[in-house]
Amino acid sequence: MSSRRRMLAAVVTVVTLTALIGTASAAGAEVMLPGIEVGGIPIGNLSAHEASAKLMPASRVVEARELSLVVGERSWNRTPKDLGITVDMKATVDAALKKGRGPLNWVLHTIGGADGKVAWVPRINKERFNTEIKELAREVKVEATNGNIEFSSSNVVAKPPTEGIQLVLSAARKDLLKSALSPAKGGRIALPVTVTPPDIGEDDVKRIEEQARGILSAPVAFVFEAEEISISPEKIASAMRVNIEDGNDKKDVLLLQVDPDALKDQIAAVAPHVAKTPRDASFSVSDGKVSITPSEEGKTIDTATAANLVLALTPGPRLAIPLNSKSEPPAFTTDQARDLKITERISTFTTTFDSQNAPRVANIDRMAESIDGTVLKPGETFSMNDTTGPRTPANGYQEAQIIVDGELVPGIGGGVCQVATTVFNAVFNAGLDTVQRSNHSLHITKYPLGRDAMVNYPSQDLKFQNDTQYGVLVKAAVTSRSMIVSIYSSPLKRTVETATSDRSNPREPPTKYVDDPTLPAGQEHVVEEGSAGFDVTVTRRVVSETGVELHNEKFLSKYQPWKRIIRRGTGPPASPSPTPKA
Repeated sequence: MSSRRRMLAAVVTVVTLTALIGTASAAGAEVMLPGIEVGGIPIGNLSAHEASAKLMPASRVVEARELSLVVGERSWNRTPKDLGITVDMKATVDAALKKGRGPLNWVLHTIGGADGKVAWVPRINKERFNTEIKELAREVKVEATNGNIEFSSSNVVAKPPTEGIQLVLSAARKDLLKSALSPAKGGRIALPVTVTPPDIGEDDVKRIEEQARGILSAPVAFVFEAEEISISPEKIASAMRVNIEDGNDKKDVLLLQVDPDALKDQIAAVAPHVAKTPRDASFSVSDGKVSITPSEEGKTIDTATAANLVLALTPGPRLAIPLNSKSEPPAFTTDQARDLKITERISTFTTTFDSQNAPRVANIDRMAESIDGTVLKPGETFSMNDTTGPRTPANGYQEAQIIVDGELVPGIGGGVCQVATTVFNAVFNAGLDTVQRSNHSLHITKYPLGRDAMVNYPSQDLKFQNDTQYGVLVKAAVTSRSMIVSIYSSPLKRTVETATSDRSNPREPPTKYVDDPTLPAGQEHVVEEGSAGFDVTVTRRVVSETGVELHNEKFLSKYQPWKRIIRRGTGPPASPSPTPKA
């Protein structure tokens, strides 16, 4: 055959084959090509509708299949649906229809046996997916821990650093979108993470460990006024501190330090004569007169320089570290006490209590102890809450009766308001400036009408100010049956004028019934009679020796009514009395 004929035959063959491929491709455009499968499920020669119906059950299984999201030895179980990833059935079927299409692809697929596998196409619930990724990041994250040094007696314990782990969010999103519907065998997906190094590494720890071991290799000797004092490694270790601080290159560094105050305490424990605690001046009272107990200067050693010298110690021969002493003045001197001119009692007030009520007496005694000896300089304000602190068991207070909603019920700190009332009346009679006072919710007859005071930590307080040019001393004492508060100062020569209004705005008491199964049905027993509530105003006018009005105050008290409490029988009816025989 001539070359011309061979060329013509080849052209005819190509044209014919192309026509055949085009015809076959067009004929199968509405159905899957043979050999197409999705997730291992064959759907060749099926229409899009038939393929969707066949794949639908499997897609539900794929969406609910448990995945194991792994970081090292840790794992978290999630399903694709948990992550907000489901099968986009239309997109999946469309991808299957396109698989093997086009002249060359058709040849490769039909004649060449190319792979017909099609992956599930994901549909993403972005809001849920992002939420789950953030939650995974939180659970995956492990903070790096800095290396450190601790002391156990005189032993140096090195705490090695650990690296941190953090989820790489962008990579995690890509990996999950790619693999959630088609994971590796066993449903295992390794999450991408990055390692975060600690600020304090092993080199820092070793450096401090070596330094600390050198210091504690032997007792430390100090010299004080020609006397040598030896401190054991255990006591030196108790004064050592390891801190993380900013370095010059903005990198944290580990530093070994010796606390000068802790070192001072350890030296003083071995040689008490090197230090003497200063004593403040104080006031004592006898027969209504005030005397001053003088202050005393203290002595202490200067350990700031010594602490730095301890840090420089190494194993081997050592020189003793010198200690210098310095005086330590009292916080409140004798001269300062004299300048306050507190000389005599200017007012006192007493309230009484039932000595058999031990918890209440204990609370009164605890609060009296807290305020006894309080000294106010001119202009200073006394706060009962600040002075006594919270009324809690940890602070020494017990359960006793308190007022709640118009009746007495058990509560921590019962009795403290009696102390407040006693203090208020002592201050009231002294003519000092009352800054804050609240009345009890109920009128208590044993206190002067309209002159009681209630405190409730921290919301309700009793405050008064020393508005004189002298100091004020508060003394509180508890006897077997009474609470006494006295105010001491210089003679103020103030005149206190008081007046009490009539009771107004009466409020009848409500009745509270309490079911009592020990009483027969129909019977009642009055436990508390109750009493009316009312308003009353106490006026106090304070005038100086020269007739100048210093204070003109109105103390309004609004008292709720005491509840009338009745026990109501709920037991079996009482048996009728037998009729006497004639």
